[in-house]
Amino acid sequence: MRVTIAPLGLAFTVLWLSACTATSSRPDVIASSASDAQQSRQAWSESAGSNNSTQPDNDALVELAAREAAERQALIDEINRDGRASPSQGRREAVPAPVLPPADNTLELNYEQADLREVLEELADALDLSIIIDPAIDARVSLRTAANRPLNFDDVWPLVRLLARSHGVTLEQVGSIWYATLNGNAVPTEIVTPDTLSEGSAAQVMQITPLRYVNADSALEVLSPLLEPTGRILRLSNSNTLAISASRSQLSRLNELLNVIDDDPFLNQGLQLYPLSNALAADVAQELTDILVLIEGDNPAYQIQGLDRINALLVTAPATRGFEEISRWIRILDADREEQSEQLFQYRVKNLNAIDLAATLSEVFRLEENDNQPGRPDRNFDENTASAETAESSEAAPSTGTTSAATSNSMTVSANLNVGIVADESTNSLLIRANPRDYRQLLATINQLDTAPLQVMISAVIAQVVLTDDTAFGVDWSRVLENASSGSVTRIDTGFMPGRAEDGSGGLGGLLFNRAFLDGAARVEATLEAIAINNDVRLLARPSLTVINNQEGLIRIGAEVPVQLGETVGVGGTATTNIQYRPTGIELQITPRINEDGVVNLTIRQELSSVSGSSGVNQNPIFQNQEIETSVVVRDGENVVLGGLIQNSNDQLNTGVPYLNRVPGIGRLFSYQQDNNERRELFIVLRPEIINLNTRSRDRYREVLERFELAVELIEDF
Repeated sequence: MRVTIAPLGLAFTVLWLSACTATSSRPDVIASSASDAQQSRQAWSESAGSNNSTQPDNDALVELAAREAAERQALIDEINRDGRASPSQGRREAVPAPVLPPADNTLELNYEQADLREVLEELADALDLSIIIDPAIDARVSLRTAANRPLNFDDVWPLVRLLARSHGVTLEQVGSIWYATLNGNAVPTEIVTPDTLSEGSAAQVMQITPLRYVNADSALEVLSPLLEPTGRILRLSNSNTLAISASRSQLSRLNELLNVIDDDPFLNQGLQLYPLSNALAADVAQELTDILVLIEGDNPAYQIQGLDRINALLVTAPATRGFEEISRWIRILDADREEQSEQLFQYRVKNLNAIDLAATLSEVFRLEENDNQPGRPDRNFDENTASAETAESSEAAPSTGTTSAATSNSMTVSANLNVGIVADESTNSLLIRANPRDYRQLLATINQLDTAPLQVMISAVIAQVVLTDDTAFGVDWSRVLENASSGSVTRIDTGFMPGRAEDGSGGLGGLLFNRAFLDGAARVEATLEAIAINNDVRLLARPSLTVINNQEGLIRIGAEVPVQLGETVGVGGTATTNIQYRPTGIELQITPRINEDGVVNLTIRQELSSVSGSSGVNQNPIFQNQEIETSVVVRDGENVVLGGLIQNSNDQLNTGVPYLNRVPGIGRLFSYQQDNNERRELFIVLRPEIINLNTRSRDRYREVLERFELAVELIEDF
């Protein structure tokens, strides 16, 4: 007989408990990285004392501070960790399926208001299961499979579970026997603990569950919905313990859940301690919490606690969250207060003069202020002690960046940087009052200025050529240089006397030649050999001097001649003669300027002065001066030749027979008088060598000296 089965209106809820094991490598935490560990150590170190860079560098104190900072950082590293993932390994079925015999057949069902007990018995027989059914079960069911789509044998057990759940029946397996019990009728007959749950055979048991970490009320709130309607849970008021009445399978699932929620929070939670260097812990905690609420909502995963006593932040997070983004925000918020607090810094000037450097910085930033922020008043380092004369001298200082100690040693730097600078002449250092942000920006400029200046070592050979009849008009430098080296000659006509520009000959020789010799001393040797072929060369001096870039160097060879300026008659008729000494001889002033390409621009002033006679009542000497002033460009290590300064000397030589040449009247018969007129041309060979103390100073000095000594030896051999 076929019976029509009404569709079942079954409503049920499946509780899916899933606790996946999360495995991940430890994320990069800012507090544990090398760079931020250093910042943390610095922050803890600064909390013990002032951040004043003027403190003396005491090795013992530095070592003690470093050891204390290392201990603090070790403590922080011990605290900082990421949370441990949940120990649960996955999802379990609510009721495990029995082991079914292999079968390939299908099953057709057709029930109309049948007794649920009979249906369960027949289905258990079909599955070859032993089952005990509670006699209190009196529900009736109607079900039917489609004629052309019979029920697969594997789908019978899920159908049994569905029927039992929909009618308030609990299925429990004890050994090989299954119990079908009506919910609410089962009474626990055994008391177990989580460790003894697997022992015994009672279907309904009571488990006494002590909780280690989680609060009993919190656990009760989570577990109660999972036991309805068949189980019950109670909290023991005198201890943090739960009493759970349920089937063994339910308790087994609840124990798995308890292993997740009743775990050490310090292990499951990520924990980081952030010492703060500048900002207050309470301020950063509030600002960071506001940011997290803005990003994640009212209940952010991160928990922030400010520790005011040690000025640090304690941050917790779930195991699945890292601290990289939190660390970045803490760095930003901690730097905010630093940029606003003023501190006193001392910068020891290494290469420049502290007063000059302070003046340069003042001029640079004052010009920026005039361009960008007109009308903004200057901010003095000490408004109470700054004098009006100091302010006026600062305003009137030229933009060259130089000043004198007598003018002022206190400078004002305003504009975009809010700093004050005082130059301490005694220690050659700068005292700078500024916040760290402005100081770092100012320090970048100072480091560019306070570098070892470039120097130029100028080696000179000063010699004379005695002119003969063949060189009566001076040395033909064009021919000399052509003999020394092939190539063109750069010639500058000083205008002493006209000459032929096309070949460089003629004239008095008042010419300056800038010749790019091929290689140092070898070219000096070639030049001197070319001069000495037909001339008498006399070495006068071989000075060398090192000049700082853009500074003037002076070479002076000669004597000082007294010149009587007049007489002063004092009280009592005493006459005092006023004498002034005037230098004569050779004077060479050189100012080198080095450009970016290593080319040296030399400003040269050469003067030759001598006494040519006397005149006046006091027979004051008459001075003859010859002077050349010019600028030339020469590459590093090349030579510059200056020539054309000709000097005449007239000497009268009297010789004769001794004693007879002194007899009056006839002495002239026994004597001989000879006038010697000698003309000498002065020439100077200069070689500039750039000396950079930051690179290869010693090697360059040694190289220059060796090559120059070789040139001097060649000259002395002539």
